[in-house]
Amino acid sequence: MKRRFTGILMGILIVCMSLFAGCSLVETNSAKLYNAVVDEIRDSEGRVVAQITNRELLSSYSSYGNYYLQYGFSKEEALNMTITQLENRKITLLEAEKKYDVNIDGKNLSSLHKSYLFEQTEDSLYENLKSFYDEIVDDKSEDEESGDNITFNGYTPQAKLEQDKDGNIVIVNAEEYKEFLSDYRPSVTDKDYNKDKTQIYLGLLDYIRYDENYTKAFEKYLKQLKTAEFGLNLSTDTKSIFMRELDRLYQINYENYLLQRYSADNQNHNRESAVTPQNVLDAYSNKVKSSYTKYQLEQNSSYDSDVQNSLKDMYYFKTGDGVTKFFTVANVLFKFNDEQTAQYSKLEEKYNAKDGTYSYQEYQEDLEDLYNKIDPKIRVLNSATGEYEEQVNNRNDSEQYVSVDDVISLIENKLASVKNSTLNELGNTINDFIYEYGEDTGMFNAESNYVIGVDSEGNAVSSFVEEFNEAGLELYDEGRGEIGDCIVTRTNYGIHLIIYTGKCENLFGDSVDLSFKLTGDEAIQKLYNTRVNLLVDKTYFDVIYDELYADNYAYYESVNINFLRENYEFRIFRGRIADSVK
Repeated sequence: MKRRFTGILMGILIVCMSLFAGCSLVETNSAKLYNAVVDEIRDSEGRVVAQITNRELLSSYSSYGNYYLQYGFSKEEALNMTITQLENRKITLLEAEKKYDVNIDGKNLSSLHKSYLFEQTEDSLYENLKSFYDEIVDDKSEDEESGDNITFNGYTPQAKLEQDKDGNIVIVNAEEYKEFLSDYRPSVTDKDYNKDKTQIYLGLLDYIRYDENYTKAFEKYLKQLKTAEFGLNLSTDTKSIFMRELDRLYQINYENYLLQRYSADNQNHNRESAVTPQNVLDAYSNKVKSSYTKYQLEQNSSYDSDVQNSLKDMYYFKTGDGVTKFFTVANVLFKFNDEQTAQYSKLEEKYNAKDGTYSYQEYQEDLEDLYNKIDPKIRVLNSATGEYEEQVNNRNDSEQYVSVDDVISLIENKLASVKNSTLNELGNTINDFIYEYGEDTGMFNAESNYVIGVDSEGNAVSSFVEEFNEAGLELYDEGRGEIGDCIVTRTNYGIHLIIYTGKCENLFGDSVDLSFKLTGDEAIQKLYNTRVNLLVDKTYFDVIYDELYADNYAYYESVNINFLRENYEFRIFRGRIADSVK
């Protein structure tokens, strides 16, 4: 746990300052307070090589200082850790500049890297302007306005198994190392911020002149910058203010560029990974033993709820008499629209009144008519954007219209045709259906499928509606169901095509004790070939490897930072720190 948290903190060290590139630092108190130096960093010869001001400390504390508080640290601990992270950032920047012999003025930066920094600074400025624009027009971001298009995020493996020259299985990096920014293609070339920054400002003036709301956003941005500089005795003309803002954004992007480059170059660039197959097997064994101890030996009462709510984190499933058995299903939902949902509620209310004016037969006929009015979503993958784009499906167009029954027949036929394929191919096919036709947002990019339990008396252990559970139990059929079997049911949500995706069972047998240990090629291959979620190409090997790699790199980063810190002296002036963070 401690090492994992270290990894999180090291990530913050690398990316935290990018948070500041998207907003202006607005302080209304005295300039003296905010410009006060609260920490001096001296090199081995006693020279001051970096400083931390209250302004930096307050800005940092408002972001990742609060992050520490969420982890349960006290305010004093959060403050101290924030200061340490700022110190670490400063000395890492110093070491990176030494390593590459570069500086903020562009010394020894290639034309590609200069263009990158120019574009990053320009983008940061426009992102800030857009935030003010959104406030004025109450606009929503593109992410919030995704409409009916959806994206399958999938998973990209970071490593794979291969045989070395001696026939031993080894882990190799999935992709060969690429130099930092080797894949970057600038939209503008041969741009140097230190020479061309005036172009960014002139481009901004030209950009806002044709839109009244952007002009207002510019004025609002300007006002906030003036507030931030209050009391500093700086020139107050518009151009000078924005030039200083550009310098601020450039410095942030330059520092982030250095940290990202330094981090990338410090990672393992060998084709063979430092993580071994036995490392993966040992880590998996430890997870199994931990789950076994918690649920089988200690009989923790949270077992049933944990399986249903956190299946991806389960590494051992209980066995024996009276134990709940679990299985998973995928759900392709053809959903009522808002009007149909309201009609469904009215029909239920009318029937439940039991006043003799509305018979069961009439109720069922009206429900049947309502279900028949559901128009299924039809989506097609746009390979260029990665989005599943909704197609027109108009029931008034008899030649083109596709009904729910049509879609269900298509899915059933397709499932029957791939039943004899590999489990992974079957899983991919089921996953396609969810994105091409489904309207259950809980299935989109889910880490696991829906889980239903069966107790010793055959009753469902589940939070799903009764009709859904009954259909799931019919598919399960005491464990005799086959993956890919499907069934149609109807609920107050609409029409469901439920697809059986397998039992929840232990990968290496049910008899596990505290001496459990995995070794050998067969075991690592099983982890490598078994998906955590049948529908997504992410295996147990991937899960364990990614954790080990992150932990190993975090450990290396921690050792490296501690080594760097030995070469510097840090002098903190506690009395100068603003009261708001003490």
